[in-house]
Amino acid sequence: MNMTASSTKKDIPSELATRWEGLDLKLLPIDQIDIQILSMLRLNSRAANIEIARELEISEATVRRRIKNLEGKGIIKGYSTYIDYQLIENPVKAYVHLGVSSENRDDVVKKIVAHNRAVAVYRVTGDFEILCVMLFVDMSEMQTFIDSYLKMDGINRVLTQIVMSPYKGVPWTGV
Repeated sequence: MNMTASSTKKDIPSELATRWEGLDLKLLPIDQIDIQILSMLRLNSRAANIEIARELEISEATVRRRIKNLEGKGIIKGYSTYIDYQLIENPVKAYVHLGVSSENRDDVVKKIVAHNRAVAVYRVTGDFEILCVMLFVDMSEMQTFIDSYLKMDGINRVLTQIVMSPYKGVPWTGV
């Protein structure tokens, strides 16, 4: 029998369940039970093994062993708490595209990654070489970042896009 990600014993609502839907699971380093466990942990990383086992109708020992295996393979990197920053502050999420010279790229990246408002920093293709996802407390903080912090050797172009509202956002930023 060819098991696909959509053939589940118990449907657990999650973007993971649909991510691999219809895919032959032999192509992945995980199976259907792992996907269900990962889906439940995505919904609640504090879920007890016994709770997951009960929901999936498998033994608690199986859940414990599989989670340990997923951690050992590096598939589960850790557990975190989602903070809705919009309930605390009025965050400004910005995508900052940087044009950088190749000889200064490593230095620029180190400085950007070290900035406390950098959520993610990517090397990208296209008109710009670096894409920074930034989460600022307010517009003035963003302006200071652009006007002062980005005035460093190697940056020759900057394009900033501000997120006005999410259609589908990142849960842990609330934006």
